[in-house]
Amino acid sequence: METLELALHPDPEPRLAALLAARASPVRVALLVADLHRPAPADLQLLARLALAGRRAGHRMVLRGAGPRLRLLLRLTGLAEALPVE
Repeated sequence: METLELALHPDPEPRLAALLAARASPVRVALLVADLHRPAPADLQLLARLALAGRRAGHRMVLRGAGPRLRLLLRLTGLAEALPVE
């Protein structure tokens, strides 16, 4: 399965939609989150929206470079299964 990388800034939602629309077969999208040293609730909401959009289109979403705080928040909010960390 092909892997695409997507940085969170600037404005990842339209870029994700464009990337996925250009693919005929499912891909794996690695969201680059190493810059999220102090993730806020808005960051978790964004990650959840991106994961949902990717999954609805039949693609696999993963997080790349998640730090300990983000990993903990993912577990506490129940998003760890929807957004596995590599």
